[in-house]
Amino acid sequence: MNQSYIFNSSELAQARILLHYAIQPLAATASALCEKKEDFSHQALYWDNNLGFKTQEISSIQSCRIVLDPITLTLEIVGDSDRVISIFALSDHTLSEAFDWIRTEIKKLVREEDILIPISYPPDDNHDRDLDRDGRFKLQGSISDLADYYANANAILQEIVEQENGASPVLIWPHHFDIATLITIPNQINGETLTVGVGLSPGDSSYDQPYWYVTPYPYPEDISNLPTLDGNGTWHTSGWVGAVLTASQFGEPNASIDQIKTFLNSAIAACKDLLTPKI
Repeated sequence: MNQSYIFNSSELAQARILLHYAIQPLAATASALCEKKEDFSHQALYWDNNLGFKTQEISSIQSCRIVLDPITLTLEIVGDSDRVISIFALSDHTLSEAFDWIRTEIKKLVREEDILIPISYPPDDNHDRDLDRDGRFKLQGSISDLADYYANANAILQEIVEQENGASPVLIWPHHFDIATLITIPNQINGETLTVGVGLSPGDSSYDQPYWYVTPYPYPEDISNLPTLDGNGTWHTSGWVGAVLTASQFGEPNASIDQIKTFLNSAIAACKDLLTPKI
């Protein structure tokens, strides 16, 4: 761990909640206007080092993308060559106002009635937060720290996609706000497709801090003798099974790339081994 890095899980958790709400207008726009996919990946976002969080291209509104700049906390509609068409500063505004803005702007571009509604998640996954009750967004210094985790994770995951056959594009899922790729293995167990999920969560009910995870699917039935992991990784076995490396273990993301990669390489190999039929 980088000893000079001051890890503040409470501030990162606040930034996570703020940004998780802030990306919902992007996800709702993509849900309404992008071509529907069975796995809901049309709702998913991408990370862009220049723009921040962005939707896939939305051809129905002049090949635009909806963007959230996490540093300035602004929503943008951008066109070709990242030309800014419209911008809305979230700071000191509510989520409802953000949706009103984006509905107004999209009507100008596609001339349709209200087609944007917030994505509905299972009740147990909804935050009971001030932002749900028209609380106002506030800029926080820790937002830029959390953005570093996404930028770093995106770069590492893109390398994994290049190295691993069967790896999906790197996506940010608006439900859990994790950035991940899914490696499909060309075998089956009892008719089930075998996969290894690799990603970074900004924190959730399992760990209230950013953490890397590598999960085999289906989960192994026997978890009594899971493989040893490199890079200080551990196994999570409560509710789900996966290799984990938390931010409190690796510290500042940009200075911990070697440790993170060591962990991921070890965990991916371990999960593949767990999914290999034993004779």
